[in-house]
Amino acid sequence: METKTKQCAHCKKEIDAMATRCPHCQGKMYVWTKEKKIMGAILAILIFVAFSGMFSDKSSNTTPSTQSTQNQREIEALVFAKDVIKRTLKAPSTATFEDVHSYELSNLKDVWAVNGYVDSENSYGAKLRNVWEVQLDYRDGKGGTVKSVMLDGKQLQ
Repeated sequence: METKTKQCAHCKKEIDAMATRCPHCQGKMYVWTKEKKIMGAILAILIFVAFSGMFSDKSSNTTPSTQSTQNQREIEALVFAKDVIKRTLKAPSTATFEDVHSYELSNLKDVWAVNGYVDSENSYGAKLRNVWEVQLDYRDGKGGTVKSVMLDGKQLQ
């Protein structure tokens, strides 16, 4: 009876197919039995199901077109608000935005608040972090207007 062999992944020498360690280099071999392959497939399916459930929004009762419009408005608000903040900085080209969030205010339809942190240089070249918030009003059906601007707790507009 002929014994099956395989090549060691470490030293590339021929070894017994069921060996768990290479007799030449002592490298560890992984044997994928049928049971391990089945368990691996089941685990992969469970992970996929868990992740797909995490990213689905079951509580949303908006239609796809409404959701798309809302996502577009959120992106517009983010870009617009960052631009407003950059215009208030001493060195806008040095600005980096961190932890930025955008959300529609629940009590006012189509009024958005965007907030986060901005790191930028001051007049002396020192990098500073500022907390900011911009409220944008889209109720006029146009491109949106700035309702308020706050930088480090100070109302700018």
